[in-house]
Amino acid sequence: MLINFNIEKLDKLLYDFYTITGMTLSVWNADFQQLSFQPRETRAFCRTIKSTEKGKHACFLSDQKLCIECSKTGRPTKHICHAGLIDLALPIKYKDTVLGYIMFGQISEKSEEEMKPILRRLGKTLGVDAARLAEEYRELLPYDEALIDSAASILKLATRYLWLSDHIDIGYDSVATEIDEYIRAHLREEVCVDSLCRALGLSKKRLYAVSHKNFGVPIGEHIGALRIGEAKRLLESTDLPIQQIACMVGIQDYNYFAKFFKLRVGTSPLKYRKEFPFNLHRD
Repeated sequence: MLINFNIEKLDKLLYDFYTITGMTLSVWNADFQQLSFQPRETRAFCRTIKSTEKGKHACFLSDQKLCIECSKTGRPTKHICHAGLIDLALPIKYKDTVLGYIMFGQISEKSEEEMKPILRRLGKTLGVDAARLAEEYRELLPYDEALIDSAASILKLATRYLWLSDHIDIGYDSVATEIDEYIRAHLREEVCVDSLCRALGLSKKRLYAVSHKNFGVPIGEHIGALRIGEAKRLLESTDLPIQQIACMVGIQDYNYFAKFFKLRVGTSPLKYRKEFPFNLHRD
């Protein structure tokens, strides 16, 4: 199954919902990558946090964790982000397949007094002014259970029809599907253009054309993305040594894997794993 998100249409849908509710929204694909976000100018509180690399990374990981939790439950899921705000995520499904997620929130739940120790700790960790954070916290949308429940109900209905209204295009290009499935099944091996062409009986020209049309990137980029996606999944959900995970995704040289992962993800495999509290880390 090949899934393409119509970003322009999703942007419009998210903007309309934000205009009505005042809640920020984002759409993520099944690999937990953010595709669309509204409003473009995010809340001052979150903007200040994301002005630092550490804060930006913490926000990304917090959002990603929520999507992972949602994928496990298969239903609307709520959590408190690393900065103390309420966020919710809903799965976007086609039959029994999860295509992605819609997330909404950035809602304040605690009073300013209750947030003071959290904001002081956050300010110290990120190197930003806690007083500024407190001022910006006052501007956030306050918790309203009825509004949140209504928003979740409407979005739950909307997610069921995104693929019917061309917001998400579901295709079944047999060649592209065969390419994708072959790569996923042989991630441990040295998958490259030549090996794909030999295994699938394709010319390089045909392989390049199918990749650009269906994956939106050169075939080498798609292979790399699948390797990183599987590595992230293993780091998040297992206690396997990172050296072993590198081999499992087809990269035998640990140092090269660490550099490749950091280039793609923005942090080292070890630091990435520490953000996911699996019970044992043996590295």
